[in-house]
Amino acid sequence: MQKCSNTSKECEQLFNSIFKIAINVVSAQDVKQYLSERKKLSDAENAIKDGAVIHLTPAEQSANAIFTAILQYEELLLSNNDPSGINFFNAKEVIESTQIYSILKKLPKGSILHVHQDSSATYDYLIDVGTYLPNCYIYMGSDPENGLAYGDYHFFASQPSDTNWVQISQVRQSVSNVTAFDDMLLTNMTLLGRDNGDYVNLWRKFDAIFARVSGLMTYVPITIGYMQHLINQSIEDNIQHIEVRKCFSDYYDLQGNTYNDTWFTQQMIQLIQQNRITFDMPELSLKIIGCDGRHSNQSVVYDHMEYALELRNQYPGIYIGYDLVGPEDEGYPLIYFIDQFMDIMQKGDDKDYPLDFYFHAGETLLYNNTNLYDAILLNSKRIGHGIQLSKHPILMQMVKDNDIGIEVCPISNQVLEYVDNFRAHPAFDLFNQGLPVTISPDDPAIFGYYGLTYDFYEVVTAWGLDISGVKQLALNSLAQSAYYNDTERDLALTSWITKWNTFIDYVNTLTPPSN
Repeated sequence: MQKCSNTSKECEQLFNSIFKIAINVVSAQDVKQYLSERKKLSDAENAIKDGAVIHLTPAEQSANAIFTAILQYEELLLSNNDPSGINFFNAKEVIESTQIYSILKKLPKGSILHVHQDSSATYDYLIDVGTYLPNCYIYMGSDPENGLAYGDYHFFASQPSDTNWVQISQVRQSVSNVTAFDDMLLTNMTLLGRDNGDYVNLWRKFDAIFARVSGLMTYVPITIGYMQHLINQSIEDNIQHIEVRKCFSDYYDLQGNTYNDTWFTQQMIQLIQQNRITFDMPELSLKIIGCDGRHSNQSVVYDHMEYALELRNQYPGIYIGYDLVGPEDEGYPLIYFIDQFMDIMQKGDDKDYPLDFYFHAGETLLYNNTNLYDAILLNSKRIGHGIQLSKHPILMQMVKDNDIGIEVCPISNQVLEYVDNFRAHPAFDLFNQGLPVTISPDDPAIFGYYGLTYDFYEVVTAWGLDISGVKQLALNSLAQSAYYNDTERDLALTSWITKWNTFIDYVNTLTPPSN
């Protein structure tokens, strides 16, 4: 069935046909005719949904029947404990017990397009490896004036003058249960098991976690190890391409040396090359989007964009663009930096590679947030979250016409209290209207998981997606990925198709429920 554009003549004819069907149904007395007209109406609407252009092979049709039967069976089974309407922290164990979760675990998901580098993989690595390295200190006091809080971490070659810094190895020696102590350290790096309070307090706790882990994350041995941890977990979850949002940082070692984002970029190039060989995955790829907090002043943003433009042209195969991060309702709007954006766009015109934008926009509940307008007008390649996009019909059409990807982060949106029930997530409407929706995890480490399986589970079960819908989401992620060239893109798609066919073969080995 051919999908139409909302602005095409074919689409206008389709809508006129639907209207005529609806009129005829009013006067139809025969039940058979009514059901026939009803099916036409349903089919006409399905024709414009994303996924309608997916033509399933016989093997895919067979797998779809099995997948849908299992999905519907588990929906009935969990009708009194529906994970879609439960906070993810409380639903996680229920999700893990389902067969749909097990199936989606094997799904080749394509790309992660929206994940923050310093919360991209689980923090057990920071505890189990990072805090056991020599010279690791934990702050046991509170010094807000110097930006220090209880539970912060840092590495020092010798004992600092501030005696609130205590070697964590000494703390472990003083506790009776080291396992429980380490579990407590890990819990304090997540939002798990907390009374997070209202929206403002939740974001403050959220931001405090990033501050707490920064002393670990920017220590050179951990920096590389954590990114390897991300690659390992991504491959384990059947992800082949990762694009990380990464704030500009300085890295340090015990010898007093510091390193910048040029060093980080070079390290990531080497790391990906090594892992392509180790895992025999030539399609494996990683990209970097430089970021600043939206509370940053204009001069900092401009200086960092200049640096990002330099990195973009030095390392075009991995460094792709720029974004502003943080709660939209509390930081500066995009329009505040319009002079800086315009200037860097003009400078990019004189370079081999311009600095592309990948703006967070519409991650808010406020009606008067304007970031979506500026993200689209500034030619953002994709839009992060876009929760409010469905309230702007003209912007929606612009996004669709210009193929601007929507980076939907379902679990993040629920945990951060933008959406209560996944069935009511506005991205469902965007997906149904054919916008290029993709699925991402945002900050999975802080939410206590990794990869994409949980997010896929939430949208599949809440939106009632079948195999064609799942396939469309994965293909959308590949289509929206910032590949360096057509060779890299073709390799990614070819590899994914092979994995997809293997996945379909696996689903076809399953036995659907008997009732």
